[in-house]
Amino acid sequence: MKVKFIVRIGKVFNHVSYSLEIYTFILAIISLGISNQASATPEIIESSKPPYFAKIEGPRLVSLTIEPRQLALDMNAENSIRSETNDFKPARYYFPNSLVPRSILSHLSGVYGYARRRDVPIVSSGGDWVISEFFPANSHIPLARFRLLGGKVQRQEQLDSSGKVTKIVLVGWAPKGSVVDAEQRDNTAPLGEHAAWIRVLNVSPTGKTTLVAMAWKASGAIGSTKMDDDPKESELYFGLPDGTRRWNSMDEFARSTGVDLRAEILSGRIRR
Repeated sequence: MKVKFIVRIGKVFNHVSYSLEIYTFILAIISLGISNQASATPEIIESSKPPYFAKIEGPRLVSLTIEPRQLALDMNAENSIRSETNDFKPARYYFPNSLVPRSILSHLSGVYGYARRRDVPIVSSGGDWVISEFFPANSHIPLARFRLLGGKVQRQEQLDSSGKVTKIVLVGWAPKGSVVDAEQRDNTAPLGEHAAWIRVLNVSPTGKTTLVAMAWKASGAIGSTKMDDDPKESELYFGLPDGTRRWNSMDEFARSTGVDLRAEILSGRIRR
């Protein structure tokens, strides 16, 4: 497959490091398009004013990588991440289940009118560790926010209509009763017996977190509890913080508690 590049004349970015981050994202986008759209010939359009890269397939806008202040109404405290040069890291938009016309590039605020996934890289070294959010059409408040590493969910947040977090799901081995995110935990501390793999926390209007459900290591399970090792379903129990087993499978547990380990909401699939 050939990928056509259309480069508009102009000075694109003021900082080389920022430009490299953009190009890292573009390489990922092109690879995704080549693997998933074998019958289409995508175009990558580059603009300098305003600065963006857009992936186009025929009349359709597939993705948009842009300096985030160009779509500032979607920015919030959690998704506005600065680079080493103090620039905001680029935002990458996808449009699941939406046919967004390429003509929208002439009036970028029209993006707000479509359901959209918005990714921002956490570190500069690559684009696979990201904060990812799903925005409904005509809303600047995400329904859900994820921290993803290589597509795997590390953290899931559910938000209310005002943008406050109401539920947190933490994925990764931790002490059974802990409410601390793995990114903030002392990894040298012992996990203790029956370490938890998934922890579901409710968040009060004042910000207090309460552990309400867990998936923890089953008795006799021999799987590793290293932070990057996913357990088998058969190696887990699903239940309450007091050790009561309530659900018989990962699917039952996930449906009852709102856990979205595949981050399906980012593709516009919302569980009812």
